[in-house]
Amino acid sequence: MLLLAAEYLGIAAFAVSGFTLGVRAKLDLLGIYLSAFFTALGGGILRDLMANRLPDSLTHSAPSLTVLAVTTLLLWGRMHRREPLLSRKLFVFVDALGMVSFAISGAVTGLEAGFNAAGVTLLAFTTAVGGGILRDILINEVPYVLRGGFYGIIALGIGLSIYLLNLAECDTPLALIPLFVGGVFLRMLAWSRGWSLPRPGEEHDATP
Repeated sequence: MLLLAAEYLGIAAFAVSGFTLGVRAKLDLLGIYLSAFFTALGGGILRDLMANRLPDSLTHSAPSLTVLAVTTLLLWGRMHRREPLLSRKLFVFVDALGMVSFAISGAVTGLEAGFNAAGVTLLAFTTAVGGGILRDILINEVPYVLRGGFYGIIALGIGLSIYLLNLAECDTPLALIPLFVGGVFLRMLAWSRGWSLPRPGEEHDATP
């Protein structure tokens, strides 16, 4: 039940994220819906394909209806006409909720599929960032995970942590709660402090 709640929290949060970026990219109505759908469901589809199972969002109506409802409510509330649509801090928080929720979902799916440490970690990463990569490709941008501070690293860390918890037989639903809270907190801390991975090109550019 807790994992299912995390899954739908991630879908709703990423639908808001996709909607927001679609509006900021000045997409039309179809583009905004596609941005929301790709962001919210793309990672889960990639996860299920990698785990050799039918994508849940393509065999059940609830995930797609969740995205449709969230996006339609945002449009009905004329959120696309509000400036700013979401404050930067609130947007990062909503996006962090989706990322951490999906990372947990992906890691648990990897464990259920019998993946090793690398597989579980990769599936957590793919589920968390796959939809965002598809969205960024749609709007012709370099995927955020390749240029955003600590975003992908947190997803990888969550995947590895869940694998280690499973080895220790401590991967209970209650154990996932502090992991979820810690992941969101770390994402917000990294954003507020401006943490990012080194960019070798910047060192070269700074050379006289």
